[in-house]
Amino acid sequence: MILPILAAAALAAAPAPATFPSAFLTFEAGTLVGVDWVERSRNTVHSKSVLMQSRVIDATIELREDETAIRSSTTIIEAGGDGLKPVVRDLGQGATYWSDMMPSAIEQVVRRARYLDLRAGTVTVASLFRDSREEVSVSRVDSTDWVVTVHNKRFEVLTDATGRMLAATLPEFGVTIERREGFTLSQYPLWSPNLAPPDKAYEAREVMVPCPQGHRLYGTLTLPHGPGPFPAAVLITGLSPNNRNEGQPPWMPLRDLADALTRHGIAVLRVDDRGVGASTGDRASSTTFDEVQDVHTEIGWLRKQQGIDAKRIALVGYSEGGLIAPMAAAEDPAVAAIVTLEGPGVPGDEVARYQIEAAVVRDTTIAPADRKAEIRKQLADTLTVREKSYLSIDPLSFARRTRCPALIVHGSTDMHVPVRSAERLAWAMREAGNQDVTVRIFPGISHSLLYDPRGVNSGWVYLPAFRTAPEVLEATSDWLVSRLGQAKERADTH
Repeated sequence: MILPILAAAALAAAPAPATFPSAFLTFEAGTLVGVDWVERSRNTVHSKSVLMQSRVIDATIELREDETAIRSSTTIIEAGGDGLKPVVRDLGQGATYWSDMMPSAIEQVVRRARYLDLRAGTVTVASLFRDSREEVSVSRVDSTDWVVTVHNKRFEVLTDATGRMLAATLPEFGVTIERREGFTLSQYPLWSPNLAPPDKAYEAREVMVPCPQGHRLYGTLTLPHGPGPFPAAVLITGLSPNNRNEGQPPWMPLRDLADALTRHGIAVLRVDDRGVGASTGDRASSTTFDEVQDVHTEIGWLRKQQGIDAKRIALVGYSEGGLIAPMAAAEDPAVAAIVTLEGPGVPGDEVARYQIEAAVVRDTTIAPADRKAEIRKQLADTLTVREKSYLSIDPLSFARRTRCPALIVHGSTDMHVPVRSAERLAWAMREAGNQDVTVRIFPGISHSLLYDPRGVNSGWVYLPAFRTAPEVLEATSDWLVSRLGQAKERADTH
């Protein structure tokens, strides 16, 4: 028998194979968003799961004959960066392994259910990353079809006669997972978050924007191929301290936006917030108004860049950025267009109450009789300087001063910003004389800009895929292409 310490060391040191016999490909609305390469022997599973070409989870799990897991070694790697130290875990007795980011775990749950001859019941699973266990619901439809339910996701699973998973679907999310033989690592190459994509569809430059206050904003400028001059967009982050991508792999909505826009011929500037990532400055003391000034600085810098049409620069803001975009446009009439993505159209204190109420009502650990007290308690929590600034602003006062074309995008299941914000912003702009205002409400899209029919307030890691909803990317790209083209024609006319 191998001693646990020696077994853990062997798992941690196990080399990755050059090729894998099988792979599970995850598609969202027909787009490939992840691949989980799997090599299985009698008592070991090796999984190399790549999400959005930018996050790698490399796991080796030792199994028992009854399909439960003994121990695991798991490494998380960001494309272009160094991997973290492997997490080696003893998974105890009676549980198989689980990760929401590894489709091979679904197959393992079915294998465990087959061993137990389970027709309908639960399978105990242990996390690869933390000391937690939970029950996954499993029901057998027939000899090859199963239903696996976990974290509000209902997988319809197809296996062969031996229990090998051939496919799984999440109809509610438009997600399909399909087994492929001979799918190579080179067919889904890694993509470092801040660099150009592997297909070299456009150029990506690391840039620095100096600010009058003394800090420097570092970011990425993506440019279509060709001489230009190109229309351009400045992307604006949300309320929390954010990097240029609005998140770490695999959830990076601003990288998704930059990619979609640049492929449509629009140059894109996105930067780390002041005091975040590579950017300098004091984030803790900054307010929403300070970020508006940073956006003005970014616009001014972009207008001076070779290959950029200074008269065709738009602002695209996400969440708090959806407030900042009209604030900046109200002060700069030369802004060609704005897009607000999940931006607020009600005062900040209403946004805060909306978020807290949604979270408290969905928290099953809080009794209905205690909800009002819990909401009051959370509303009374100490606020940061940035949060106080945000809560003091009336978005409609700036919407009324926005004269450029505006696209207002909102998801129907947004539990962070009230959906009624969209039409409130639109009518404020129209009543003040702006006749080029478009509202798009997308069903089943949450504040995360992901497919999320339930609008989870947290735990986005449990969602099945992480690509910004394709219809949001397409609508934003098409609208900006049409409006920035019109802006050029108006500029040429005058």
